[in-house]
Amino acid sequence: MSIELLQAPPTTVISTSGEMVTLTPGLDLILPCWNPSGPWVESLIRHYHEVTTIMGKVPVQLILVNDGSERNFTAQHIAWLEAAIPDIIIVSYTRNRGKGYAVREGVKRSQHAYQVYTDLDFPFGIYAVKEAYDRLQQGLDVVAGERGAAYLRALPRKRRTITRISRFLNRIVLDLKVEDAQAGLKGFNAYGRNILLKTRIDGFLYDSEFLYHAGRRPHVKIGAVAVSCRPGIQFSSFRFKLLMKEMMNYCKIIIGSKAA
Repeated sequence: MSIELLQAPPTTVISTSGEMVTLTPGLDLILPCWNPSGPWVESLIRHYHEVTTIMGKVPVQLILVNDGSERNFTAQHIAWLEAAIPDIIIVSYTRNRGKGYAVREGVKRSQHAYQVYTDLDFPFGIYAVKEAYDRLQQGLDVVAGERGAAYLRALPRKRRTITRISRFLNRIVLDLKVEDAQAGLKGFNAYGRNILLKTRIDGFLYDSEFLYHAGRRPHVKIGAVAVSCRPGIQFSSFRFKLLMKEMMNYCKIIIGSKAA
C-alpha cells in the first residue's frame, strides 16, 4: 500500500485505495529473515530491548518478516517471541520471495512516522538504528547506511569484487546519491515509505531501485550514515544463479532509468 502525503512532516496520509492512515509518532523497526541460524530468538530479544533502551520514550514497533523459511522458524519460535515481546508483529508466508519483497511486506504493516529496516542479526549494531532515526528527525526523508573502506578490506575476495562493481554501477550508471546502496540499513519517513512500496524488485537490488527512484524526486532529501560491521559478523557467499538473477534486476533498473 502506497500513500499520498497531505502535509510535511506527515501525520495523516491517504493510501492509493483511499484509506485514511494515521502515522503516529515513533519508529517501526522492520527485520526480514530467511532460515535464521543459531539461537536467533534470544539474540533478537536482546537486541530489541537494547534498541528500546537507547530510544528512550520513542515508541518502537518490531515487525519481523519470515520470508518463507524452511528451517529454524517454527511455531515454538513464534511463541517465544510473542511471550517476550507481546506487541511484536510477525509476517509469515510459505514461499521464499526475496529480501525486497519481505521488506515491502513489513513496511505495509507500519503505522509510525518513521521506519528503519536492517538485518536480523543487526550487523551494524543497535546504535546505527538510532542514528538513522535521529537523521530522519533532523529532516532527511531517506537515510542509507554507508560502509567504508574497512568493510571492503574485510570481505572475501569474490564478494569484494562484486561489491566494487555494484558501487561503480550505482555511481556511474544510476547516479545514486548514496554509492553504497546495498548496506543492510535504511530509514525513511512517509515520503520514502511511499517510494519503497512502489519498488518491484524482490531480490537484493531492491535497495538500488529504491534509492534510484528516491533520487529522481527533487523534493526528497537523501543522506547517509556511516556504519561498520560489528565483530563476529559472518559474510555470506553469492551463488552463480543468484548473481545472474540480480544482474537481470540491474538491467531492469538501467532500462527504467534510460526510459525515464
